[in-house]
Amino acid sequence: MMFIYPKVLRPKDLKKISKYPCDNQIKDAYTRYLTNYSFKEFVEFCEDNEGDLEDSIFKFTDLQLEKFEPNSLIWVSHVLINFLIYFNVNLDYGNYYDAYASALQFNVLYFAMDMLIEKLKFEEVELPEHSRICFEKFFKECPDFRFNLKTDCNLAYKSFNNDFEFTGDEFYNKIKEHFEKCGYC
Repeated sequence: MMFIYPKVLRPKDLKKISKYPCDNQIKDAYTRYLTNYSFKEFVEFCEDNEGDLEDSIFKFTDLQLEKFEPNSLIWVSHVLINFLIYFNVNLDYGNYYDAYASALQFNVLYFAMDMLIEKLKFEEVELPEHSRICFEKFFKECPDFRFNLKTDCNLAYKSFNNDFEFTGDEFYNKIKEHFEKCGYC
């Protein structure tokens, strides 16, 4: 299953953003996290809604999902992108457990969608590159992070309230194998 995050901005897009008349924090947040979405829409959203920037980013990404038919492939792709955005924002803002949980939830949904689209068995699904990058970045920043992988994997799995073609225990074992291979646990 392929999707692109973050979307790489062209130099001319970056130039337009730099000249746009809005707060530099909004520009920075957009170029760090939200390049898959419309810059002008994000600026308008921030200007129309009071609150801190972190909260605005989360509300804006949730609002973007309303543009698509729920459970459609494009909608699911944006949910996956949003989990990666949540991961990065939470990590940058020091919400480490939320970042870790977002990475786990990303994996649950990715595995389910990859199995469905590619017609794979759970054993054949591989951890996506985005996950490897997220976990590596996370444990580099939080090497002493305390977690209960089995409980956390099952919580991530159950958060979808869905009957996937794999169990929470199978999900846990796949993540545990990766964590052990990388020395995270």
